[in-house]
Amino acid sequence: MESTQKNTEKWQQTLDALDSAAKGKVVNTSEVYKWLNSWGTENELEAPKLKSSTDMLKG
Repeated sequence: MESTQKNTEKWQQTLDALDSAAKGKVVNTSEVYKWLNSWGTENELEAPKLKSSTDMLKG
């Protein structure tokens, strides 16, 4: 039963993420890599913020 609930939650998270991307709400890949590479360092960065796809094109 617990496994089914976890699978349902993961599926819903996937659907939510796909919906967000379809609406143009995205995170810059290079910002994600910088953030992940900062984990465990003295200068750990905050998670990147969502941007619209039009903002990403502006640079």
